[in-house]
Amino acid sequence: MSANPPAPPVAVPAGDGTTREERLLATARRSRATRLRLWLWQVALVTLFLATWEIGTRLPALSKSVNVFDPFFVSRPSQIVARLWDWTVGAKAGYLWPHLWSTVSATMVGLVVAVVSGFFVGLLFSQKRELAIVFNPFIVALNSLPRIAFVPLITMIFGLGLASKVVTAWFIVFFLVFFNTFKGGMAIEKELLDFCRTLGASERQLTRSVRIPNALAWTFTALPNAVSFSLIGVVISEFVGSTTGMGYLIIVSLATLNAADMFASLTVLSVVGVTLVSLFQVIERRLLQWSPEFREQS
Repeated sequence: MSANPPAPPVAVPAGDGTTREERLLATARRSRATRLRLWLWQVALVTLFLATWEIGTRLPALSKSVNVFDPFFVSRPSQIVARLWDWTVGAKAGYLWPHLWSTVSATMVGLVVAVVSGFFVGLLFSQKRELAIVFNPFIVALNSLPRIAFVPLITMIFGLGLASKVVTAWFIVFFLVFFNTFKGGMAIEKELLDFCRTLGASERQLTRSVRIPNALAWTFTALPNAVSFSLIGVVISEFVGSTTGMGYLIIVSLATLNAADMFASLTVLSVVGVTLVSLFQVIERRLLQWSPEFREQS
């Protein structure tokens, strides 16, 4: 004798007569609609800006009386697009890629070195309070110095190649990551550490399970700025002395008074910056899924 099959689950309606699944679907639809609306606003603002730029440089009344609309100084969006086309698939196809790769590779190497070293030094100082007190005035003094002033010296020591770009990016980004990590390590409540010790946790287990996750959350908050500063450091290094890179293209365009080349290079740099920051935001969201910030967005 066979048993009767189990009845299918019945969706329990909420107080307003809708089920939990229906409310989740409605929330997801509203979230998608909000993201679409914000994206359309961004597109509209970019379109308005480019249209104003293009039209303003073509109106004699503006281009001859206002320098900000003079095409000699600011070029035109149409000319910039044409130059980027020439650099990638047009008459000078392939011209852009070696310079772009030189800048991006130096940016990523400098960023990785700065983040890793800044994280470990900041974590170490947050655990060794006496060490932090001893080195505090020296760190503050170095952090107070203008980074750009050291770029010629770094170039003299490390030459015109990859090394000087990486060192410049490291020097700019290191302190940003260090201070965030140090604050994250110091922000751990003493009661939490004492409670873990009463449960038998060793110092190594405390570091692995408590200090590193808490410090990582603070470190990731610095990464978007760290990416931008690393890119800025590499470009500044290319300004001072380099034969490749996007900074080199900007200096050459300045020497030849070629506004189209300069703005084309700046456009590429802005796209690279947005792409790298977005990539690290995705990584942050994946690694910090436990954070309330990302739980609310999911």
